[in-house]
Amino acid sequence: MTIEMTQVLDAAAKERIAAAVAQPGLIVVLTGAGISAQSGIRTYRGEGGRWTDGGVVAMNRATMAYFQRHPEQAWLWNLGRRTEMRSAEPNRAHTSIVGLGSLVGARMRLITQNIDRLHIAAGSTPERTIEIHGHLEGMRCSAGCVGVLPIPDHFDGWDEDGTIGEREMDLLMCPVCGFATRPHVLWFDEMYDEVHYQARTADSWVARAALCITVGTSGEIPVAPRLATIAQRAGALLVDVNPHDNALRQLAHDTGGITVDALATTGVPAVVAAIEEAVR
Repeated sequence: MTIEMTQVLDAAAKERIAAAVAQPGLIVVLTGAGISAQSGIRTYRGEGGRWTDGGVVAMNRATMAYFQRHPEQAWLWNLGRRTEMRSAEPNRAHTSIVGLGSLVGARMRLITQNIDRLHIAAGSTPERTIEIHGHLEGMRCSAGCVGVLPIPDHFDGWDEDGTIGEREMDLLMCPVCGFATRPHVLWFDEMYDEVHYQARTADSWVARAALCITVGTSGEIPVAPRLATIAQRAGALLVDVNPHDNALRQLAHDTGGITVDALATTGVPAVVAAIEEAVR
């Protein structure tokens, strides 16, 4: 395969990426909301983001406590987000990451904070992808009796102005035990775990990385800086792709990594092109 080279990276950066790729270890990509923003999905903390628009009130809706008090309203809000995300298409950054998987094969790992499933839609291998905050195509029993179930097709196109009636609540009950289901997403008042979010597996991936590429994440959620720090301490070269200053850019800068001041749809293809040159 051939990926179009851009001039985002200078020769020195390309040489350092090539040197990292030549080392044994995984190539891990860690993505955040910025990669999906270019597919039309609103970010959370940027200008016009979900949390910045609604402030604390908006953030409080993304909690188990809110779901327990207002299950119908919580489902409506999440179903509306699901509809928004379903209208989006993967962009060049997503497809470039798929291309990276084709280039490096079993060395490739992807950890995404995004719940929109655009990486999977683009063709990323599910077995080498961790959706560390879950995804909005699934629901699971609140009592924990089964794994992740698909949200019924009945809710396709649902928006926040809809209503949740008796029929809808019946569809949102666990088919095994009859208990209420909840969206398969990690909320602010919950903890990462291995069963639902593969948290320990994510740690093990970055601990074996030779190259860790962070894309479009503000770093304000601690999981991204923590994973990148594990990678760096294990000897990985950090490459941060983001047009805005952020915690991951600072970490890369402070530890001798590479910062790519570009949108995901420009920066990711450039980094992948550098890797393609290195593995030829």
